[in-house]
Amino acid sequence: MTSTPGQETGSAAPKTRLGGTLRRLLGMSLVYGVGSVLTRGFAFLLLPVYTRHLSPSDYAVVALCLSVVAILGVLFPLGLHGAVTRTYYQPGTDGERRERAGTLWLAILAVGALFAFVLDQFGSGLTNLIAPAVPFQPYIRLAIWTAFLNVFGLVPLVLFQLHERPSAYVATTVGISLLTAGFILVLVVGYGLGAHGYLLGALIGAGIAAGPLALITLRNVRPVLRWDVLGPALAYSLPLVPHAFASWALEMSDRALLTHFVSMEQLGVYSLGYQLGAAMGLVTAAFNNTWVPFLFQTLSTEGTEGNGKLARVVSYFALVLCSIGLGWALLVKPAMGLIAGPAFSEAYRVTPYVVAGYVFNGLYLIPVSLLFWRERTGSIPLVTVGAAAVNVGLNLWLVPRYGVMAAAWTTAVAYGVMLFLAWWSARRQYQFPYEYRRLGLTCGVAVALFLLARTPTYSTLEVELAVSLGLLALYPVILVALGVVDRSEVAETVAFIKARVLPRWATET
Repeated sequence: MTSTPGQETGSAAPKTRLGGTLRRLLGMSLVYGVGSVLTRGFAFLLLPVYTRHLSPSDYAVVALCLSVVAILGVLFPLGLHGAVTRTYYQPGTDGERRERAGTLWLAILAVGALFAFVLDQFGSGLTNLIAPAVPFQPYIRLAIWTAFLNVFGLVPLVLFQLHERPSAYVATTVGISLLTAGFILVLVVGYGLGAHGYLLGALIGAGIAAGPLALITLRNVRPVLRWDVLGPALAYSLPLVPHAFASWALEMSDRALLTHFVSMEQLGVYSLGYQLGAAMGLVTAAFNNTWVPFLFQTLSTEGTEGNGKLARVVSYFALVLCSIGLGWALLVKPAMGLIAGPAFSEAYRVTPYVVAGYVFNGLYLIPVSLLFWRERTGSIPLVTVGAAAVNVGLNLWLVPRYGVMAAAWTTAVAYGVMLFLAWWSARRQYQFPYEYRRLGLTCGVAVALFLLARTPTYSTLEVELAVSLGLLALYPVILVALGVVDRSEVAETVAFIKARVLPRWATET
C-alpha cells in the first residue's frame, strides 16, 4: 500500500538489500563526495591564512572577481559540456563517440577564446555592471582569462565520470586545487601582493593545469568539427544556460549588488561570513552524490514499496543537516578568532542566515531528484529563476536600508522559496510520503534553540560558548523526547554502515 504525503511511516524501515550495481554506485558516489570535501575543505582551512594577509577590501576584490569567474564559467562553454554526456550514449562506434566528444571540446575552446578576447578588449564597461568598484586592469582581466583556462577541465572531468573513473576525477580536481592554492600562498603570503597576488596565483594554477587537461582530453577524443553534432548539441545546451545564470544570481549576485550600497570593507566582511556559511555545501554535496543513485536504484527495484524507506532516509538527512547547521550557527562566533583576523570579527553575524539558506538548499535536492526520476525537469529552470528573482528583488529593496545583513536574510529567504517551489512542482509528479511531523520538529527545534541562544547578552565569550554547547547537546535530547529520533533505528543504521557500506567502499575504491 502506497503512503500519501503527510502520512507517517510508523514501522521500522525495511532492511536494505544491496545488489552489486548499487554497491558500485555507492562506492563511486562516496569517492566523489570525499573529493568534494577535500577540495572545499582545503580552501576552508586556508581561510585563517588568507584573512590575515588580505584586508577586507582585498577580500572583497577577490570575492567579486571570483563572481566574475563564475558567471563567465557559465557563458564561455554555453552548456556544451553537459551535452557530452547526452551524445556519448547515442548509437555509434567508439570512433564516432570520440568524434562527437572532440567536436564539443573544440567548440567549447573556440567559443570560450572568442568571448574572452572580446571581453578583454571591450568588456570594461560591461563588467562595471557586475563589479563597478573593481578596476578592470589588472583584476577583471585576470578573472576573464582564468575563466577561459578553466574550461579546459570541463570535458575531461565529464569523461572521467562517463568512464566510471571516480579516483581519476578526484585526483585531478584535488591536484588542481592544491596547485592553485600553492601559487596563491606564495604570491599572497610570500610576496605580499594582496588581491592581485591571489588572482594572479589562480590564473597561473589554471594555466599550468590546462596543458595536462588538454592531453588527457586528446587521448579520449578525436578533435574534429562535425556540424551535425554541434547543431543538436547547442539546441540541447543553450536552454540550460538561463538556468545556470539564475543559479549564479541566486548564489553570487548579492556581492555584485552590494558594491552599489556598501563599502568594500563591509563587502569583504560579508563575503567571508557568506563563505563560512556556504561550508554547509560540503554536507549537501556528499549526501547528493549518494542519494541520487540510491533513490533511482530503490525505485527501480522496489517501486513504491520503497517509499517508506526513502522517506526515513530523508528524515534522518534533515536531522544531520540541521544538527550540523545548528552547531555551526552557534559556534561560528567563538570560532572567529581562530578563523580570521580582527578586521573580519563581525563576519559571524552573516553566517547563520547563510547556513539556513544552505539547509534549505540541501532539502531542495530531495524534490528535485524526484523530478529527475520522473523525467519532468522542465520546471527546474523556472524554480531557479523564481528563487533568483526573489533574491535580486529583495536585495534591491532591503540592502539600501539594512546593508549587508539584508543580503544575508535574503539568502535564507530565497533558498527557502526555491525549496518550496521545487516541492510544489515535484508533488504534482510523484506522491512522496514525506514524514512532515518529523521534518517540522527537526527544523523547528533547531530554529528555536538558535533563537534562544541569541536572546540574552553574554558577559564574556566563554559564557556564550558554554551556553551554545549546552543548547547544542540539548538538541538530540529534545528530539528523542519528542519521538523524532528512534534510538533503535539509529543503532541499526550505524551498524549497517559499519558492516556493509564502508568495507565495500574501501574494497572497490
